[in-house]
Amino acid sequence: MAPPDSPTILTAIALAYGLGGVMVYAGRDRLTGRGIEAFWLGGSLLMAVLMLYFACLPTGDITAWLLPAALLIGLKNELLGQAVARLTENRRAWWHGAPASAAQAALLLGGILLLPEAAPRRALFLLVSGWFFAGIAHQLLHKRHKRGPAALLLGGACTLFCLYLLAYAASAGLPPLFSRPALLLLTLCSAIMLQLGFIQVQRELQYRQLSRLAALDPLTGIFNRRTFFDLALRQYAQHGRQQRSLALLVIDLDHFKSINDTYGHRKGDQVLRAVADHIADAVRQGDIFARIGGEEFCLLLPDTDAGGARQVADKLCRTLNGILLNPADPTTQLTASIGIASGMPHPGTSWNQLFDSADRRLYLAKSGGRNRVIDSDTPGPT
Repeated sequence: MAPPDSPTILTAIALAYGLGGVMVYAGRDRLTGRGIEAFWLGGSLLMAVLMLYFACLPTGDITAWLLPAALLIGLKNELLGQAVARLTENRRAWWHGAPASAAQAALLLGGILLLPEAAPRRALFLLVSGWFFAGIAHQLLHKRHKRGPAALLLGGACTLFCLYLLAYAASAGLPPLFSRPALLLLTLCSAIMLQLGFIQVQRELQYRQLSRLAALDPLTGIFNRRTFFDLALRQYAQHGRQQRSLALLVIDLDHFKSINDTYGHRKGDQVLRAVADHIADAVRQGDIFARIGGEEFCLLLPDTDAGGARQVADKLCRTLNGILLNPADPTTQLTASIGIASGMPHPGTSWNQLFDSADRRLYLAKSGGRNRVIDSDTPGPT
């Protein structure tokens, strides 16, 4: 059986890009957003058009197609690069950002004007292609600890293909660019790899987004009750093993029902978001903060003793007092009651006991007049 000719392989490359782009776009959802799939579809379709154009040319000499294709190649590189950058949530480095895409198109345009022979022009095209794959690889491999297996595999494959293109460009006596079966077949493999790899990375992103949404309270954007208790149990066990102190604050907004009745539920939601924002800005990076239901919040303070927890709670009370339900009326300040439980976990105690102690002291604060902090079962004046 005769090996496939260049137009056949180029057509297969076009189909790989075209079908892959459509599959990526068909798999879009509102979780990923940011136009990722639209950018990828646009770049893939441009690449498919270019490959079909090359397949229809009667010769492999790049002179005939460099001028019209150079601009499309630059645009294609920009669209695909934008898609990968948004997918990986990375800021593009200067050497493979939008200016780089424009520079790639300019280099190809300059090649036909300044380079008299076909061989250097072919080498230039290979260098630009290698430049593009290097940018994709950098996006996928940058901050590797945040990437899933698909992103790492795709980034590694892009790196290898980039090195192949650069080695091909540096070799002496280049044959016509689209008459070497090895290069075309590897380009076909890279097209399939790029499309399937992008689809898998897209799925990984969607899974991460779903996991993140499942862990957060939809109104305030902080941890929800289930996530808080999962994280708190781990922290409690770890502090018990290492004999370290930790503290828990249970926070409840005072007279929240009357806020909804007086100002409306929309205002109540705004108050909850404001409380979450104010407390989140006031706590440390390692603290665990969550809304566990209604107007009730929890704050777990690792490596914190009773005195430190009391200082944090007093500070939070003052912070929340700065939220005015009616900005024109300084008497409408928000108030909250806080119960504190702290200590060093030891055998015979449990996380549930710590939580029950803080919850019990919260209700002591409520019954004692509200807008106060209680850190013991027999509180004195606060």
